[in-house]
Amino acid sequence: MALKRPLPALMGGVSLSVLVSLGALAHRHLRTDALEERLLREVNTLAYAEHPRPAHLTATRPGTFGDAMAPLLPALLQRARETPPSTGAEAQTLEAVTEGRAPVTDLPAPRLEALERGLPLTHQVLAATHAEFGGLPEDLRPLSGPELSRRDALIHALRRVVEDAALQTRRLVARGDADAAVDTCVDTLALSRELALGGGLVGLRLSAAGYARAWRPCADALDAASLTRKRQAVSQLTRLHEGFPPVSLTLHEESVAAQLRAFRDLLSDDARAALPPTWFDAPGQPGALSRRLQWRQWVEDADRLLAVVDQPAEERRRALAALEARKAGEYFRQEETPAVRLSPEDLEALELRALRSEALIALVEVDVARAEKGQWPRALPTRTTSLVLEPVDETRVSIRSCIPGMMPDPLVVEADGSLLLQHVQDVP
Repeated sequence: MALKRPLPALMGGVSLSVLVSLGALAHRHLRTDALEERLLREVNTLAYAEHPRPAHLTATRPGTFGDAMAPLLPALLQRARETPPSTGAEAQTLEAVTEGRAPVTDLPAPRLEALERGLPLTHQVLAATHAEFGGLPEDLRPLSGPELSRRDALIHALRRVVEDAALQTRRLVARGDADAAVDTCVDTLALSRELALGGGLVGLRLSAAGYARAWRPCADALDAASLTRKRQAVSQLTRLHEGFPPVSLTLHEESVAAQLRAFRDLLSDDARAALPPTWFDAPGQPGALSRRLQWRQWVEDADRLLAVVDQPAEERRRALAALEARKAGEYFRQEETPAVRLSPEDLEALELRALRSEALIALVEVDVARAEKGQWPRALPTRTTSLVLEPVDETRVSIRSCIPGMMPDPLVVEADGSLLLQHVQDVP
């Protein structure tokens, strides 16, 4: 007859089995070998990534935008040290002049003098966009290193370049030199696109801000330009629009850099030795056990985000909301680490950049069609679900957004070629 095992012994065996299983599960989740290998692979891939994009000029210069920018960086850093951001009344005046709500003559004399002094460097930076390929100088890439002061200074200087280029576009239009103004403004839009190619989330925000600053002066310049220059601009603006990188690539770049900042002390010695030299310094942080769980959770969250961000705007909003709801319903989540997210402001900036780009193309196409055929087209030549063409009267049509809250002031194109904001009288 078989002997019965004592109940305590049986329970002890079950408990031991459960503990072993839990230990194996914990060991699997706490091991980060696969994450380490993946991170090194992605760092190596992104560090040498190329950024092909349609050039907005047919006569390009060899090399990348980063190659052309490299010799200009010392001068840009010097400009950053010498030019604090505009604030207060001066900033309001600059915005009014740039937007066309005030004449160029309202620019304060010191600001006008600074604009003149900076024009040679501004033109050199704009000329760098004529490069055959995209790709930022290393100092502007997310993987440049954990020290951000140099990158921040260059970002400040490039913001100033875009601001000066937009003001110069206004000045050229006011002088009656609209074709030269188009040259300047198209290069300014190209610079804004370049900053998104390999610049991570910061580059995306700079790109959107550049379009926000330049598109109104560019619209006026395009409207006042010769018919020949308008036809050229249609092709240029279309190539710029086609060259925006997918949002997933932008967030992938940011994700890899953020992992290095937050978790590189968890890497093995061999892995740290394989990183770019700027990342060698890896000060240890407490709580390595919980931070390994955080790292795994962080990567899983980032992968889910990257899988949905390239969808059309409305589908993307729903998908992002679903991801947040899923996270809120998960048990045993670790404390959040610095994560890569698209904020509502980022989403709006992305949508506005696309809308402004489409609006400029539509404006020129409508203007060209009116000049060639003597009448307005019945609909926008470029197919877009974001914009619609509507007649105002016999001599005017408007281009307005179909998206509530976006571009509340439609562009109104007059038969004589002058562009007005519906609520603002054109400024000489």
